[in-house]
Amino acid sequence: MPKKIKFNYYKCLFALILMGIGIFLSVSSVRANQDLISLFPIENYNQNLNDWIKPGDSEGDKPLLPAPMQEHHLAEFYKHYYGNFSPWDAGYINQLTHKPEPDNLQTIERSIILSFNNQNAPAESMGYGANFRPYSAEWINTIADNINLSQLANLNYQAENRAITIDNLQARGLPTEDVFFYSYKLPGEGYPFDNLQMSTVWAGTPVYIFAETKDHSWSLVLTPEFIGWVKTNGLARANNSFIHTWTHAAKKSLIAIIRTKASINDENHHFHFLAYVGSVFPGELSTSEFKIMIPVANTDHQATIKYAQISTEDAVIMPWSATAHHFSIVMSSLIGRPYGWGGMYFYNDCSAELKSLLTPFGLWLPRHSSDQVYVGKMMDLGSASPEQRLSYLTENGHRFLTLVYIGGHVFLYIGNFPNPQDPAHPLALSYQNLWGLSPRPAVRRAVVGKAVIFPLLLQYSEDTSLISPAAKKHFQVSYLDELPNYQLKLESIDLRALMDMS
Repeated sequence: MPKKIKFNYYKCLFALILMGIGIFLSVSSVRANQDLISLFPIENYNQNLNDWIKPGDSEGDKPLLPAPMQEHHLAEFYKHYYGNFSPWDAGYINQLTHKPEPDNLQTIERSIILSFNNQNAPAESMGYGANFRPYSAEWINTIADNINLSQLANLNYQAENRAITIDNLQARGLPTEDVFFYSYKLPGEGYPFDNLQMSTVWAGTPVYIFAETKDHSWSLVLTPEFIGWVKTNGLARANNSFIHTWTHAAKKSLIAIIRTKASINDENHHFHFLAYVGSVFPGELSTSEFKIMIPVANTDHQATIKYAQISTEDAVIMPWSATAHHFSIVMSSLIGRPYGWGGMYFYNDCSAELKSLLTPFGLWLPRHSSDQVYVGKMMDLGSASPEQRLSYLTENGHRFLTLVYIGGHVFLYIGNFPNPQDPAHPLALSYQNLWGLSPRPAVRRAVVGKAVIFPLLLQYSEDTSLISPAAKKHFQVSYLDELPNYQLKLESIDLRALMDMS
């Protein structure tokens, strides 16, 4: 190669290298300076419930849910807590324990363990602890050894494995309190999305124990909504006498909590737990207060019954009349509470928020947001434009009784209200526990991070790059005041779905 050509060759190569370094540094600088997390200015949107649902409005006292439909929902609630889909039902348990491979409990639990193994995992699936360090093979092997998978083979219903929660419990995907975050450098990952956090189980919930860890500190339980690991010391075994007394009283009258963190003290003024909205207990009205049953453990950790008094301001007899004013009362106890992924810290995520809100009215919902829309008559508007979706909702939505699923998130439509920005067109308003909004692609999050009243707009002027809930890939509308059109979906016994942590 001639010297001049050789010199020009290296000169060009050197220039290309410098250009590449410049581009790399520029991109790195952008990434370093770009906030993956920002705060959405929710204070720009009125969060005063009384401004939206007027206390003096006589319309607010009219029942929105016909009595026969409310009784239908209450029957579904009882079915999952005390009936043939209950953790206390032998036939239901045997259907779950007799599933063939690969859909049996042991195989699914093994696959869950493998999904949290960092060995040979791609970078985006690498799990990190609270110290920002990836988990070792020893970490997952220790958990797997403590589970002792062999105990999950050839299971059969055992009456002595029926139990009840005596405290509020965190349900985990594996028996550990360790968090499992994907890298915080990935948009939408890191805190608070602990992938081992499943849900919460409120005190007084029937459960069935499938297994215990070797150290007996954790139990794998079936709840009315899912299967997960909970702390064993939060359970008490329930014998026939206890279950007969509890279910007989529950079917006669159930008391639902409507003020979150109500203090539950027995007749001797001993504190037992805080009751959250979504909790239910057998009970009855006694003079000016409710007298409720609460489960406690005796010295053998068998369930016994004590009684507690609770104010009529903190609880109601189920099902409470589904009026706008009653919805507003329950919402006033929930609105503004922080978002809690999987019930973390006993706060709610989107699906748990709706479960809690609707429980006093006798409406049972599954745990997963994608399943909740099947409880009512579901209309799929996935092929409609954002404009068409909002128009449909404002014209056909049923106040406080319309769920909207948008893929990984669900919210409640609460009605149409005057739009201050466009008086000629009504504003569709939602109630939801919302982590945040993102642009497309979802490279960052504008965090709301709590339960809010949120307008459904095509764009949000604070940041027009954020995707409207109306513009998501999915948009399914479910009417809770109409019979479901996917009944088989609700009644299918899917062990994998019960153990799914997504």
